[in-house]
Amino acid sequence: MSLIIRPVEQNDAESCGKIGYEAHKTISSAHGYPSEQPSEEFGIEQIRKILGNPNSWGVLAERHGKILGSIFLHTFPPSPVAAIGPLTVHPSAEGGIGRILMDAALTQAYKQNHDQIRLVQSPNHIRSFVLYTKSGFTLREPLFLMQGQPLKGGNNTGSGNVRLVRDDNDVFVCNELCKSLYGFSREMELRQAEDQGVATMIQRDGIITGYAAGIGIFGHAVQSQTRI
Repeated sequence: MSLIIRPVEQNDAESCGKIGYEAHKTISSAHGYPSEQPSEEFGIEQIRKILGNPNSWGVLAERHGKILGSIFLHTFPPSPVAAIGPLTVHPSAEGGIGRILMDAALTQAYKQNHDQIRLVQSPNHIRSFVLYTKSGFTLREPLFLMQGQPLKGGNNTGSGNVRLVRDDNDVFVCNELCKSLYGFSREMELRQAEDQGVATMIQRDGIITGYAAGIGIFGHAVQSQTRI
């Protein structure tokens, strides 16, 4: 039986989440660092949250009724930027499945008129890095996953103060900064991060000079032309 590509449904969350956990565990174990997904339950819950988002789209690959991997595409109206992730394939699956899933996600993005697409990937997963570059992605910035407790009083940066995004006025100012630099707003992403309590902003002399809507697949950061 040939490989079947179909939409991810709610009852697929457990299988897709477990595959995600196994895929991350295999890579992290090989390089001796903690997995980005600490448990199967974490992976399953992540998929369930994605499936509950009306602006997320996902497909999976299966053969003989067995799910081998999945991929998701996320949009953030009115932002022209879409995001892909997670893309996970079971470690025991044969090669080529990741490319098929990636092609499906890119095709969907282009159908929705998104010509700017981003993703985050583990630097130690050379196989996926090759896939992404062959799919047209370009390496932009390194991203480090750091663990530990922050130092007390560590929310002050030079003469600036870092704090949580707290209300509509904060969101408005951050959006204005984003529009002034890039020409469009990413308000939906910022509000999602605010709801999760992970949206932060930096203020210098009463002026907002930058913000971050979390770090990871759904996160982005913006800063003014001045150093922050």
